[in-house]
Amino acid sequence: MIPDYLRFIRFQDRMILLFIYLVTWILLGFYWKNANFAFSRDDVWIVSGIFALVFHNFIFDLKAYWAYKCVVKNIDLSFFKNKTNKKMEIVMFKPLVAAAISFFIFGALSSTLLLLASPGIVLIILALFVPLMIWGMFAIVRNSYVKQVAISFVDKVRWKSLSRYMLPTMLLSILMNLLVIGPLRHSQQFDFSGAYFTLEAIITMCVMCAIVFAISLLSLLISKRYVFLGHLFLNEIDLNFSPTIPWRSFYEKPHWLQLVMLLIVESIWVTVVALLFTLAEWQFWFEIYFLICYLPFFIYYIMRCYWKWHNDFIMSCDMYIRWGEISKQTRLW
Repeated sequence: MIPDYLRFIRFQDRMILLFIYLVTWILLGFYWKNANFAFSRDDVWIVSGIFALVFHNFIFDLKAYWAYKCVVKNIDLSFFKNKTNKKMEIVMFKPLVAAAISFFIFGALSSTLLLLASPGIVLIILALFVPLMIWGMFAIVRNSYVKQVAISFVDKVRWKSLSRYMLPTMLLSILMNLLVIGPLRHSQQFDFSGAYFTLEAIITMCVMCAIVFAISLLSLLISKRYVFLGHLFLNEIDLNFSPTIPWRSFYEKPHWLQLVMLLIVESIWVTVVALLFTLAEWQFWFEIYFLICYLPFFIYYIMRCYWKWHNDFIMSCDMYIRWGEISKQTRLW
């Protein structure tokens, strides 16, 4: 028996809400720790940016996922019969637009709460209720996307290659990292004051880059095969989206060996960068110095994303071709 839409989302929302809480608490907890366990009016818009990016990441591929659901018809979507979207709704619920709107909502909420309560209480309220708000906005956008699926099929490929598809994700990943580590610029531990080339400074930067890298890798635990299948159904990508795996010789090495090589390269890189900055007597913003030191980890993160999503795409291509054969046989009968 095919479940109806409302029954399906009741089951799905339990997992989604739990995941939203988990992701939000992890990022908020790291930001709070980096801010030396303090929260003030100066943190409001940075934290709001983190919340908005979490929301954006949850809805970025949501339409493609529901395109897959609509095409394979494993959910009864009669709930949406004769329901359509208004033009303003379609514009407002584009991922970037919706994330921008949520950014101002979270900022206004946080600023108002700070006028009424102490920063510690405000932080607790945000931690408890913002994930619920993200879930509520996610549910509203989801309903809109399901209604949009029927009119979302395009004639022109939206993403010609996997690298182009990855670009916004990588840029937003950098932005998220900078927002979370931003308070460390005021930390005495990261106040190098030009003394970059010391054992303590090098080890500190290596450890921080490794932690950021490890957290970033958690995003790769989620498969995109059904998302890519939805993009194929919407004609937003084609079968030439990712023809081969790049850097195959490195890809075929065991994961533990890749990580060992990466850690060696990262240690050498941070040491060379620290020496160069010290000799040249350069003074850069903390965020710029972090990005330069993080470069080897970020390059490897891009490679891991490409490999993982390429394999997910190949699986989605197999399902897409099989579904085409099944559809032909069904029409013949």
